[in-house]
Amino acid sequence: MKQERFEALHQAEWEAFENWLGHHLRIIKNQDGSASPQPFANHEMPQRYRNLCQHLSIARDRGYSLLLVERLHNLVQSGHDILYRTNSGISGRMLNYIAGGFAADLRANLRWVLLSALLIIGPWMIMMVIIRLWPDFIYVVIAPDDIHQMDDMYNGDDAFDYGASILRDSGSNWKMFGFYIYNNISIAFRAFAGGLLAGLGTVYTLVFNGIHMGAIEARLVNIGAGRNFYSFVLGHTAFEIGGIIISGATGLKLGWSLIMPGRLSRPDSLRTTARSVLGLICGSGIMLLIAAMIEAFWSPHNFPLPIKIAGGVFTLLLLLGYFIFTGRRHAS
Repeated sequence: MKQERFEALHQAEWEAFENWLGHHLRIIKNQDGSASPQPFANHEMPQRYRNLCQHLSIARDRGYSLLLVERLHNLVQSGHDILYRTNSGISGRMLNYIAGGFAADLRANLRWVLLSALLIIGPWMIMMVIIRLWPDFIYVVIAPDDIHQMDDMYNGDDAFDYGASILRDSGSNWKMFGFYIYNNISIAFRAFAGGLLAGLGTVYTLVFNGIHMGAIEARLVNIGAGRNFYSFVLGHTAFEIGGIIISGATGLKLGWSLIMPGRLSRPDSLRTTARSVLGLICGSGIMLLIAAMIEAFWSPHNFPLPIKIAGGVFTLLLLLGYFIFTGRRHAS
């Protein structure tokens, strides 16, 4: 359907929604300007709001003009603030997004998330198999000095026996917390910004990290340091890898907007897509922050390995439950 026909079909409905917004905003304001908890004036508006969300999705998918997409986006945002009685300030919107909007956004971009996961997990699994079968292949992937340093860290005389002792004091934990944030965010940023190179930079970042993670894991298992390694990484892996996968998904979507801009010019397509993935980027940043906290303050502690495994399973199920079950009303 051409944009002109689409607008002609739904123009009256959009204008009715705009009129309702103006009327509702006037009647729910007290004299001091604070929001009133009065009920909706029109019981049909929730259904009209859902229709509007669908129109916005169609306009984006079909590459209609940026002006139309922005108009529908503003109507959806204003309607959401009223229908769900959320604070229109930045703090209220942030809390509302965390409460379910992030999960709804992820499900709406599931194909990009799955592709990103494949690009990092596929090379990871392949490299694990290769190095388990041919251990010396590790020297093709990682520099010998880095391999020896890693071996000493997990299996040498001064190795981190994560399952049996606490190696770091509180000051060191905070120092490592800062390092982990920097490391995680830098990878996620490269995965996102790589989308500006038509997605090629994103693909490279995901595949490169997948290869290195698989090589390191297989190497440590080969030399008998698997217990220490898994005791350390299990707690934060779900949040860290999940955050990187989501960042990669945003980069892939950016890249595709440059390759297939639809009716829009490439700069307009890029701007529209960047706006649509902004929430996912912020959400992945929060996930990586949580991963850094777990890595710094939980991972080096002397809990038995079964407890560490239980902690890792718990964080994985927590994330899966959040992304599968929350935010359903945001998507309706």
